[in-house]
Amino acid sequence: MYRVPSGNFNLFVNELDMLLRKLYILTLEYIIYGDINIDYLTNNKKKNGSTFTNLQLISTVNFTTRFQKNLATATDNIFIDIDRKNNYSICTVINGLSNHDSQLITLNTISLKPPAKQIMETRKFYKNSINYFLNKLSYEI
Repeated sequence: MYRVPSGNFNLFVNELDMLLRKLYILTLEYIIYGDINIDYLTNNKKKNGSTFTNLQLISTVNFTTRFQKNLATATDNIFIDIDRKNNYSICTVINGLSNHDSQLITLNTISLKPPAKQIMETRKFYKNSINYFLNKLSYEI
């Protein structure tokens, strides 16, 4: 996602909060990534009061992601469930394509495979087929 730096911050937070609450399902984990133009290297009320905190999502990027005019900031971030707080690793990837560096996050013990489905075969037995089977069986020694 992207938040325009000159845009209305409260409108962004309210719309994002409404969207995330519509999508929220207790049994799912969410990963949200984007350039939200809030510097996570500084202490500011935009960072501390964001909708991510309200939904128990933590920011994972604590290093510089953008260099511009001798200013280093962390305006790009990846948000994950607070329960994964100590169960991930993250690093910067310098791509040389823009003034933003990429981030690479590795979540430990995450399974992307759907649960295995159990297949059970059944056969219906009817009275006439049981009688037929018993008749055939009676000829065996």
